[in-house]
Amino acid sequence: MMAEVNYPAVVHAPHFAVDKVTNKGLERLSDRLYSSREDASIWASVLREPGDVVLIGEYQVAYYARCVVCGEFSNEDRMCFIDWPDLVLYLTHEPGWCCTSEQLVFCPNHRPSREE
Repeated sequence: MMAEVNYPAVVHAPHFAVDKVTNKGLERLSDRLYSSREDASIWASVLREPGDVVLIGEYQVAYYARCVVCGEFSNEDRMCFIDWPDLVLYLTHEPGWCCTSEQLVFCPNHRPSREE
């Protein structure tokens, strides 16, 4: 499939997640990834409850729920994910959106006529 990629779905840059330490390991406090450690720290202080031990995890790759052609996000939450399969699952709930095995994401306006 040939597609013009103006806004890659795969972004190789630091992103940060907010996790809480539990007796079962780490539990994600928010589905959202943050593009700066400062934003993650702000949300960690908002999301934590008294006594929580909160950690900020750094990831070098994030997967964006945005169209590779026009840059439109699938909704106003502007979601991005740590894992491609999580993004694929998320897009199944966004009407008209699709993604490909080549890690491309398309909005309803730029969706290919034939998906591979």
